[in-house]
Amino acid sequence: MMAALPVVRRWPVVMLLVFWLAGCGQSQTSEPIRLGVVLPLSGVFQTYGQLGLNGATLAVEQINAAGGVLGRPLQLVVRDNRTQPAESVRLTRELIQIDDVFALIGPVSSAARRAMQEVAAQYQIPQFYGIDYEGGQFSRYLVCYSTIPEHYVDPLIPYLQQQSDNSFYIFGYDYVWPHQMSRRISADVARLNGRIAGVEFTPFGVTDFSPVLQRIKASGAQNLMLILPGADGFNFIRQMHRFDFGRTLNTVAFAADETYLDALEPEQSQGLLSALHFFSDSDSPRVRDFVDDYQRRFGGQSLPTYSSRAHYGQIYLIKRALEQAGRVDREAMLDALPGLTPYQGQPGLKLRADHHFDLPMYLGRFEKGQLRVIEELGTISPADQRL
Repeated sequence: MMAALPVVRRWPVVMLLVFWLAGCGQSQTSEPIRLGVVLPLSGVFQTYGQLGLNGATLAVEQINAAGGVLGRPLQLVVRDNRTQPAESVRLTRELIQIDDVFALIGPVSSAARRAMQEVAAQYQIPQFYGIDYEGGQFSRYLVCYSTIPEHYVDPLIPYLQQQSDNSFYIFGYDYVWPHQMSRRISADVARLNGRIAGVEFTPFGVTDFSPVLQRIKASGAQNLMLILPGADGFNFIRQMHRFDFGRTLNTVAFAADETYLDALEPEQSQGLLSALHFFSDSDSPRVRDFVDDYQRRFGGQSLPTYSSRAHYGQIYLIKRALEQAGRVDREAMLDALPGLTPYQGQPGLKLRADHHFDLPMYLGRFEKGQLRVIEELGTISPADQRL
């Protein structure tokens, strides 16, 4: 009897260990893959943040309804950085250290992106960025579904020269993205023997643009390159509509998207040009399906924007990379990313080794309260951003 006692006492321990290990395996395979979202849901760029969040939300819901990723659901952990770099850093650390997110999505502004990027690289957490920026940034842990200056400046300058003369006036916010855009515009105009009639930058929050409009008129420029997205840009366009230039002024409003349809009266936006990688007006069956899904989810009158599309695509990019890697592992996912496309059967759109995209680009024009695609600009492949 005494010799048998150790055997009797060991069995429960062994069985409990087996059950515990089995339970841990089930818990791990069903645990959500958490994605930390840091976007401006208030502040200057809140429209871009909210519509980007809509796109990411739609993608997560679709993927989860189809069974998730490698048997696990996706979960968005959302934070509002209020367009502030310092808040972006605090929230990023919180999402990594407390919420244990697998990857990060966001933000919008370049200053906030750079602040987040330092933290993401420190903790080796992939960061997916889905808005226009100045280019030239590379990190293993930064993936940019972003339009950079070459994507839309390079095809636009020749187009505008065919429509009018070679004179250009550049006006934008006084921060890094408009400055880099201005450099690219100036270089392309000079290469094509054009003339830069003026370059001007403004702080945020200006309410009276009369002096600027007077200077644009006096310059004689026939093309205005407006790098002023958001509320200040809407205010500028309203004042520009009432101003008499005494000539036709072709205006390219960079980052102008479907939100301008609600923010401006049709006569105020009439004729504005915009170059983007996505317009909801496209007749592509793939885009039509996306717009239909978006409107079913967020309301029949709502329109997705390029920010919606990029953030939607980022989630599918994560899904495809994880499935190719075969496991939920950050480094394996990053290794699998180059060469992937977020959407099946869309030629020209692929992620490169420098973690930037070759993007099919389109030119749109605001006409009678609608934003129409008027020109396919082709697939634009910028220089390697690692150089």
